[in-house]
Amino acid sequence: MNRNHVGISHDARRRAGVGFRELRRHSPRTGRVDIVAKVEKAIQASGILSPGDAILVGVSGGPDSVALLHILLGLRHALGLSLHVAHFNHGWRTSAQADEQFVQRLARQWGVPCLCGRASGRLPGNSTSREEQGRLARFAFFRRASKKFHTLAVLLGHTQDDLVETVLMHILRGAGLQGMRGMLSCREVEGVYVIRPLLGISKENILRYLKKRRIAFRVDPTNRQTQFFRNQIRGELLPLLRKRYNENIYSVLSNLADTAGIDYTYIVGQAQKVFGRIMQCSPQGNCVRAAAAFWSQPEAIRRILIRLAIEHLQRNTRRITLTHVRAIDCALEGGVKKSVVALPGRIRVCVEKGRGIVIRRA
Repeated sequence: MNRNHVGISHDARRRAGVGFRELRRHSPRTGRVDIVAKVEKAIQASGILSPGDAILVGVSGGPDSVALLHILLGLRHALGLSLHVAHFNHGWRTSAQADEQFVQRLARQWGVPCLCGRASGRLPGNSTSREEQGRLARFAFFRRASKKFHTLAVLLGHTQDDLVETVLMHILRGAGLQGMRGMLSCREVEGVYVIRPLLGISKENILRYLKKRRIAFRVDPTNRQTQFFRNQIRGELLPLLRKRYNENIYSVLSNLADTAGIDYTYIVGQAQKVFGRIMQCSPQGNCVRAAAAFWSQPEAIRRILIRLAIEHLQRNTRRITLTHVRAIDCALEGGVKKSVVALPGRIRVCVEKGRGIVIRRA
């Protein structure tokens, strides 16, 4: 079972497991890499797509997404897939309009239907909030585009570099096993599968692929702006770690994500087995109540049960950090008979010793 597959059938996860582990472990930073074969293997290993399916390719105009689209064009007949392009214009920079026009022109030249969307309203000025709101707006657009084109999955061009950056970001923010998985190679979000076929391939090899074929792409100037946390990781911390501490830092962190994912998937699987017996969900969907048997579960299982309850209430635990988990632990293990922990998203965890807990949306 692959730890990278969330919300996907057991059979699909089983078929996908070996393929994605092999993809990560054999992804050198340099040298000749058969990217096309790796992408084909990754798509087949996901166990999601079948001949006749339609897919949506998120294309920003940058090198990764352009390379992914070009590779998929060469594979579409062999895999029996029909392609559609989606581009989201955040409107963050003066070159955004040129990026949109570039993607439209590229899709037209390559004979692929294209849908473009734009952000509505101003995004927050805070860089972290801006990144998060931009990501949410972009994916909401991808869901709409997927519905319009009747596609089964959205394919995104995140690479091994993106995975490693994400792992480091999560570690520095205090992540546990869940965060150390980094990006997931395949998951289901609100009925749409998201697949990242380039996750085991380095940016270096992507650029080599494009250069060899003389394929043009756009360069995002904001990638060099250090007010964004990811850019600080990419441009400052990772080069330092690679130069002074471990030249194989990308492989090391990629393997860490792999190991953390395997362990986390096992723990989640165990928690899911008892969730239905211990956790009772209200018909209104705004409350999850844990029975007294909750207290007899191992600590690791209790943590996951709470996360699963939060996911039931608000579909994700993205804003729940290790600090929040420890606050809940203190409430569970403390001497106070009754306590309440406030979480992001107006979630409240009410702990009553000896009787159970209630997780509700305020």
